[in-house]
Amino acid sequence: MTNMWWWLSGGGCLLAGFLLMRWAGRYDAAGIAVDAAWRMAKTRSATGARDELGRVVDEQLADMRADAARLGHTRTALKHGSRFFIARFVSIAGIVLIAIGVVLLAVAAFWVS
Repeated sequence: MTNMWWWLSGGGCLLAGFLLMRWAGRYDAAGIAVDAAWRMAKTRSATGARDELGRVVDEQLADMRADAARLGHTRTALKHGSRFFIARFVSIAGIVLIAIGVVLLAVAAFWVS
């Protein structure tokens, strides 16, 4: 019975870490580059790498421009700047949660009977 809780907690940590990494990838500069790489992998073409990265960056900038028209430039800069700043810490927390989840699953599989 206790083995089930080890499995559930490990899986929960993995899921939470994955979701945190996914959120952080939308606002992190490295995540934007990874998104462009995934789009190129889906189309199975490496010829338009620069164009694809440009499209991903343009999508992010279009969101910022729409916010600037609605909220003003200062509030938009604070909003998106804080997201970029917080995304770094959230991605680290996601990595830590994934590592904890892997350890918990290993404990459930090999140590707890």
